[in-house]
Amino acid sequence: MKQPDLQLTTILSHPFEQNSYIAKLRDRTDCVVIDPGLEPDNIIRHLELQHLTPAAILNTHGHSDHIGGNAALKKRWPDCPLVIGTGDAPKLTDPWLNLSAGFGAPLVSPTADFLVNDGDTYEAAGFEWQVRTIPGHSVGHVVYLWEGQEPPVVFVGDVIFAGSVGRSDFPDGDQRALIFGIRSKLFTLPDETILWPGHGESTTVGHEKRTNPFAGLGTR
Repeated sequence: MKQPDLQLTTILSHPFEQNSYIAKLRDRTDCVVIDPGLEPDNIIRHLELQHLTPAAILNTHGHSDHIGGNAALKKRWPDCPLVIGTGDAPKLTDPWLNLSAGFGAPLVSPTADFLVNDGDTYEAAGFEWQVRTIPGHSVGHVVYLWEGQEPPVVFVGDVIFAGSVGRSDFPDGDQRALIFGIRSKLFTLPDETILWPGHGESTTVGHEKRTNPFAGLGTR
């Protein structure tokens, strides 16, 4: 049986060069939006031009560059559920916690419709997302794994990047927890698994295991 085809669009949001993702399956008109950034008009324009309806907004974590578009998308599609990890839910409505106040441009998001935790699954737009909590960049950071086709894909937010890892110097950061989470919850996936990060280009589990100077299995 032919496996479903993932169709993925990346929309770059400035000024932090943050990746907002729109994921859909072939022949469907619903989708999920992952981490809508600070330029939501570009996301809304794409959805409307493609005649797509978001079935969920998935936040990997609550920092402002990843939640900045939540309010605009919820205003346009008020019935679209907003999903975030339990530990980062307070950041949605607190500009100091989501770091926007420190940049002189405080913002808030609507509250979450669904809170997810490690081991949960969340279904939307034909996807069954597996939730894995990986703290360290933020205390409630989650990643969303989809194994509906080969290779699997993971939207990893700011946990890991191509050749790097997320910052851990924020108030609720923890470098040891971050590296442990990467190794125990991402590096245990098949090497060909594609990692879609919050900034920069995509990479794979195998490549980062071999070469990442901060989290690779050759490092201590």
